[in-house]
Amino acid sequence: MIIKIEIDVKPEELRRFLGLPDVGGLQEDMIHYVRDKMATSVDGFDPAEFIKENIQSSRAWKTLMSLASSGEPEEATAKPKRKRSTGARKKSS
Repeated sequence: MIIKIEIDVKPEELRRFLGLPDVGGLQEDMIHYVRDKMATSVDGFDPAEFIKENIQSSRAWKTLMSLASSGEPEEATAKPKRKRSTGARKKSS
């Protein structure tokens, strides 16, 4: 037996029904805080230093660079592993 119930409510109505707090004001305060911090941090931000310290050391960056230089990622140069068969073999008659 399958029973399906469909309820059409707005998110704030569901929050109120479940007794969850309204965090809309808190979210707005956090967004303003983060925007203010970002605005004050932009003055001392050096994009070249950021790239050197954060992006170039990431695995995704290294894979991208290996693709750009050799045409295939470093992981793809290794021999692929053989898949094991999980099904029973068919008998030929």
